[in-house]
Amino acid sequence: MMIASFKPFDELRLEIAHQNEGATAYLVWSKCALRAPSARLLTEKDSRMIAPIRRNWNPKDIFDELTPAMFTAGPSIVRARRDKLWPELYTEYDARHLKQEVFNRNLIATNEAEAFISAWAADEERHTDSFIRIMELVAGESEKDLRDRLEARSHSFSAINEYLKDEFSLIVMIAFDEMCTCRAYAADREFYAGLGSSFLRCLREVVADEAVHSMNAVNVLRARYCERIPEIGEILDSLIRSVGDDPDYTGTFVLDYFGENYTKQMFVNCRAAVLRNVGKPLTAAVTS
Repeated sequence: MMIASFKPFDELRLEIAHQNEGATAYLVWSKCALRAPSARLLTEKDSRMIAPIRRNWNPKDIFDELTPAMFTAGPSIVRARRDKLWPELYTEYDARHLKQEVFNRNLIATNEAEAFISAWAADEERHTDSFIRIMELVAGESEKDLRDRLEARSHSFSAINEYLKDEFSLIVMIAFDEMCTCRAYAADREFYAGLGSSFLRCLREVVADEAVHSMNAVNVLRARYCERIPEIGEILDSLIRSVGDDPDYTGTFVLDYFGENYTKQMFVNCRAAVLRNVGKPLTAAVTS
């Protein structure tokens, strides 16, 4: 069956409302058609490709007027900041390695997924730049040293082989992972507010990006894998089961679920949100 002509993002509203348990992101579509065979590859002349939502912000605009001298603190405080921020930085940086692994395995089958992965990877580079600048400002680090340490880290994707078997499984995994990360970052509002208003602003931008990433992944599934939507629940269950009490993160970008923000209940809530968003020809898709 051919896809009817549609503009899936005729209307988009993104609002971040910080609550005690995290953030709620609302994305609203109108005129969203969902009729397509599983993973039909579009031709170059097909103008009906669903395009990812893009957000435009630059960390330089947020931090340009700040200097490390404004955020001096005692050794224990600087060390605590470093311990908190380093995992945030290296997990964002690891997106480039996941992207390379995806292309090495030739997983991309649709133009929608190719556009999504490209947009997602660019945003994660922006997040990397943001956390590098934050660590320069408040944790006594230099960009060169941080990038040297990032590049020296090893990576293994064996733990997620099950989800790297095809484009569909990959996109489901990313939709869930970005939903989890969105909520985990939002729960850190107090830490970033304690650093200052610029850092809280940056956090809000990152949270909004992560929410959009999950929705963009969902839209790939809705547009190209309607026939496989019944499989998504079991994949999400498998992802949740794979997370132990002390997860071993191997540089995969996804499944970086360490820290008190990642709870079993959060995983359950994120599972439900992804299934709601992917399962309906919605006029509204909500991450709460």
